Amino acid sequence: MKAAVVTGRRRFEIRDIPTPQAQAGQVILKVRLCAICGTDLEFVDNPGLDDKKEKIEAVLGHEWVGEVVEVGKGVTGWSMGDRAVDFRANCGQCYWCRHGLHHLCDGALAGSAASEGGIRTSMSGAMAEYIVRTPQGLKSIMKVPDGVSDEEAALTEPLNVALAPVYEVPIKPGNSVVIVGAGHIGQLTLLAVKAAGAKPIIVTDKIKARLDKAKELGADFALNAGEGDVTRRIRDITQVGADAVIICARGADILAQSMQAARRQGTIVLIGFLKPAIIDPMYILNNNLRIIGCEPFLRYNMQAMQLMEHKKVDCKPLIPAIMPLDDVKKAFDSLYTGQNSLVMLKP
Repeated sequence: MKAAVVTGRRRFEIRDIPTPQAQAGQVILKVRLCAICGTDLEFVDNPGLDDKKEKIEAVLGHEWVGEVVEVGKGVTGWSMGDRAVDFRANCGQCYWCRHGLHHLCDGALAGSAASEGGIRTSMSGAMAEYIVRTPQGLKSIMKVPDGVSDEEAALTEPLNVALAPVYEVPIKPGNSVVIVGAGHIGQLTLLAVKAAGAKPIIVTDKIKARLDKAKELGADFALNAGEGDVTRRIRDITQVGADAVIICARGADILAQSMQAARRQGTIVLIGFLKPAIIDPMYILNNNLRIIGCEPFLRYNMQAMQLMEHKKVDCKPLIPAIMPLDDVKKAFDSLYTGQNSLVMLKP
C-alpha cells in the first residue's frame, strides 16, 4: 500500500509498504481522510530527525476517518463499510482505568509516547492507504453516524481537544473567554465555547487570515497580538479580565501574558504545547488564579461526535484544503508558511 514516510526534517517519501491483513480479532480500515495535526508539524520540524546517527522513519496521522474493508475472525459489532474514527485506547487494569480516568491510562500514554531519543518511530499512522486495529485497538474506534461527513469525522479528535476546557473549567453561559492562538485547535475551541454559551469570546493571533476566520465563526472580538497592548484591550472589554483564558499557542511568553489577561480567581487552560516559561508564582497566589492542563487523550471523542451529529457544533466552515497523499510535503509546507491553517490528506 502507499504511505507517506517521514525520512528526515521536513522530508517525506511516498513508498509502497506492506498492506496489513486482518488477523483474528482485527479489522482493516481504508483511510478516507487524514488531517495534519499540530503535533505532526512539530514532529516533522524536529531537528533531531537529521541529528540521529541511525535512520529514523515514521508514518504519522491520528486525525483520520476510515472505512472497514476487512473483518477478522472473532470480531463482532463491525461490518464491511462501517466508517470509524479513534475513540480511546486503554488497558482497563491500571490505577487510572480502575478509577474511571481512562484518558490517563499508563498503557495508552506509554504507547502514544513510544520513541527513540524522544522521536516517535511508529509506522502505523493514518497517512497511508490502510490501517489495522488490534483487539486492544478495536476498543479505541467508534462508528461514524450517517449524518456526519468524512470531513467532519476527521475533526473528531481535535474537537475532543477543544471540548476539554468546556468540561474541565467548566465553561458556563455568560463566561468571558479568551482564546490565545487561532490555528485549527483555536478555531475549534471557539466553536466549542460558543456552543457552551460563552460571551464575550475574544480571540488573539498575529495572522490576519486566522483572525478574519475567527470573526466569521462568531468571535465577538479578534485582536492582533502583534498590535498594541492586547492585555489592556482584554481588560477593557471584560472590565476585570476574562473568566477563562485558553492557550492554543506555543510562545514562551504566552503563559505570563495570559495570567495578566485573566480576572482574579480566573482559570488559565493549557491545551497548546507551550515552550518552557518563567512565571511569577506570587502573582498566581495573590490573584487566586487556577492553571490547568487539558490533555484529553480522546476522552471527549464521543461528545465531539454527538455534537456534530446533532448540529450543535458546525465544523463545516473549517473544512480545509484536501490534498492527495502524494502532495504530503506541499501540504505540510502550506501549514508552515501559514498559507493554510488546516489540511487533510486523501490517500
